[in-house]
Amino acid sequence: MSPIAKKPAGPKVPPHNIDAEQTVLGAMMIDLNAVIKVVDVLVPDDFYLPVHQKIYQAALELYEKRQPVDVLSVTNKLKEQNLLADVGGSSYLAELTNQVTTASHIGHYAQIVKEKRVLRDLIRMATEVSEGAFEPNQEVENFLDEVEQKILAISRQSLPQNFIPLRDELQGAYQRIETLHERKGALRGVTTGFFGLDNILSGLQKSNLIVIGARPSLGKTTLALDIARQVAIKDKVPVGVFSLEMSREEVVDRFIAAESQVPLWRLRTGRITDDTEFQLIQAGLDRLSQVAIFVDDTPSPTINQMRAMARRLQMEHGLGLLIIDYLQLIQPRRNSDNMVSQVTEISRGLKGLARELNVPVLALSQLSRAVDQRDDKRPRLYDLRESGCVSGDTLLMRADTGELISIRSLAERVAQIPVPVFSLDEDMRLVVRPLVKAFRSGKKTVYALKLRSGKNIRASANHPFLTVKGWRRLDQLARGERIATPREYAPVAPPGNLSDSEIILLAHLVGDGCVLPRQPIHYTSADPENIAAVKVAARDLFHIKARLVRQKNWWHLYLPSPYPLSRRRKHPITNWYQTLGLSPVRAPEKILPASAFGLNNSQICLLLRHLWSTDGNISWKLAQGRHPDGAIYYSTTSPILAQQVQHLLLRLGIPSVIRVIPQKDYQPSRQVHTQGATAQIGFLESVGCFGERGQIVPSLLQEFKKVVPNPNLDTWPKSIWQTAVLPEKEKAGMSWRDVCSGLDTAYGGSTLFQTGLSRERLGRLAAVLDSPRLAMLAESQIIWDEIVSLTDVGEEEVFDATVPGTHNFLANDIIIHNSIEQDADVVIFIHRKDRHNENLPPEEQNMAEIMVAKHRNGPLGTVKLKFDSERVTFRSLDERRSGEADVFESF
Repeated sequence: MSPIAKKPAGPKVPPHNIDAEQTVLGAMMIDLNAVIKVVDVLVPDDFYLPVHQKIYQAALELYEKRQPVDVLSVTNKLKEQNLLADVGGSSYLAELTNQVTTASHIGHYAQIVKEKRVLRDLIRMATEVSEGAFEPNQEVENFLDEVEQKILAISRQSLPQNFIPLRDELQGAYQRIETLHERKGALRGVTTGFFGLDNILSGLQKSNLIVIGARPSLGKTTLALDIARQVAIKDKVPVGVFSLEMSREEVVDRFIAAESQVPLWRLRTGRITDDTEFQLIQAGLDRLSQVAIFVDDTPSPTINQMRAMARRLQMEHGLGLLIIDYLQLIQPRRNSDNMVSQVTEISRGLKGLARELNVPVLALSQLSRAVDQRDDKRPRLYDLRESGCVSGDTLLMRADTGELISIRSLAERVAQIPVPVFSLDEDMRLVVRPLVKAFRSGKKTVYALKLRSGKNIRASANHPFLTVKGWRRLDQLARGERIATPREYAPVAPPGNLSDSEIILLAHLVGDGCVLPRQPIHYTSADPENIAAVKVAARDLFHIKARLVRQKNWWHLYLPSPYPLSRRRKHPITNWYQTLGLSPVRAPEKILPASAFGLNNSQICLLLRHLWSTDGNISWKLAQGRHPDGAIYYSTTSPILAQQVQHLLLRLGIPSVIRVIPQKDYQPSRQVHTQGATAQIGFLESVGCFGERGQIVPSLLQEFKKVVPNPNLDTWPKSIWQTAVLPEKEKAGMSWRDVCSGLDTAYGGSTLFQTGLSRERLGRLAAVLDSPRLAMLAESQIIWDEIVSLTDVGEEEVFDATVPGTHNFLANDIIIHNSIEQDADVVIFIHRKDRHNENLPPEEQNMAEIMVAKHRNGPLGTVKLKFDSERVTFRSLDERRSGEADVFESF
């Protein structure tokens, strides 16, 4: 035994720093701005103690909802989640804040917490590597790849992400501009090898996503490989090629054929004709052997796999350009039959890859079959998209002012300035998001979709709508299915440009007024209070001295001009109508003006209160053997006015249903009904009715308040049991009997799943299963409206829009998906007339138009190239200038 006694080694504890973790949490709760300094640095798992993970998670949730992060709010949040006792109670939270005197150094301590997490991850990974190395029959190559991916993942977590001050970049920007000026036209990016294309794009730019789209067999792969050769040979930069469709042998053969000028067919069959061709092949191989082109032909990789492989390539050999052939063969992260979600995920991932690697990413994409079905075969941007389109009269509400704007008018704007609209986020909350672009999508067959509420929209077959099972195309929907509509939404800052007198006069004239050409302007009513209101408003606004004429049991109130009329001098009400954008029309064409939708809620109540006094109804509905009920509706022969009234009620949070009532020998009547005690109480308390019809309101309101609200008027479809409740039940480890016991209901087997779920019952389920997700669904801001009809209404011009991030917006008071126009900075199309027209002159055979259809930071244009089908390569028409003369053809 050694004379020097060694101290026995104690158990190894993973790296951590409890003091740093406590300092971070304490600082967050004493300084409202401290959380901003750490949310982009730390995630809950960065903390060593589970107690600290829970506290930080609660603080994050408060921050994401823009609520203050302090001791009281964090305590309440943990209490809501039944986690307060787990973290040591409010006393421990108070102890955390007492240990910290200032939050000024929170960034330093957050970095310590992050570094300890990285060390723990490295230890964990080393253990896994050690254990994996002892596994028998281990594929060493695959094992090494897994290890490398884990190291890269840890490396990415440790990278600091900080904003860079603009002033720090200005000197470099000036030097770059000066260099470009001195070089007189030198490219800012890497060359494409085609002068005309480079002249438009100034080369392929770092961090840009460039998409080349074409129908099959038009040469998109050929063009991409031509660019790869030119980049590698002329700019001497490494190129990575993900060949998802062709094998590496096929790619190599194409490179050799294009570079050696020997026909591909003879290369692949070995039918070389003479020594000259052998010499050409050898020279081509010599040149290709000097370039850094790397090919991977892994079939259907994911974005994450491609990212890891590209990062490895960049670290080992450098990387100047990444090519992906082609986009639709990339495997999405989540298996889904929803092509909309898949393409959205992939396009975002590719753009993120370009940003992360800081190199141009050139992705190829198949175009839709719609190109072949049109008379004009030239591709358009909408041929890239998987989402559909809506008719031009579809209305969107500006989230700031409340103005209703047609998508056609948004597309026709000269400048596509972002417009704030409402969109549904991942928590099913309505949020304000910018609509950055609206555009034409050509002519398509459209279908009229009508809902039980009376809401309707016309859209193409592939336009997605939100169901309980996710976004589904219109042609996958059927009568009886339910889609998402908003419960309530109102603009943030409506201007309220109408006075109370204007609102009152407008409501009565739209309801019972007569404003027609070559007829005296007058108002008809049997209610003296209505007559008086119109008389006073006309006097106050236009100095009109009204004249009352009795007709049986009603009156005509004539509103003559206070001054003589002539061709140049019109009636003041006619002039007022013109400023409002209203035309003198009969009842079936009456509408509310645009300014009515810029009113605030109190003004909307005033408008509807007086509108209801004209053609509205508030009455008792008595049925034998039933409790007395009430009928509240507005009646009009104008379809547009009915939709407008429904929209204004929705602005107030009052759901309604439009019913069409046939009228013998007359236009059908459209009645806008409020349904259910809750909605009717809301209407009577906020809107009510002016005049004699409003006298019934107090007694009706008193009776309604005795009624127990029917929760089944606002339910989730029964499919929610499978899509949402079942996964939460499994997560909680409970049986259906346990669930029913928690709900205090008898277990009925499969009958449990035969009906939908009311919000109240869904909330109870959330409590039983301790499920934040179900609680979120129970509190969501949507109503599931039932489809009652889908009708083909023929072909017409359609439109779409782009809302980044959430990729949806509200239109016609329905939640619809937006265009998922690729996140590309540049979109290039290939068009060849000879593929559709055999009677072209020889000079136009194999002629390709390379069309720059989207260029985020530069001009559009078209370059003509000649396609060499034998050698599978594109050539410039003018070898001396590489196509310079063919640039900037109008596109």
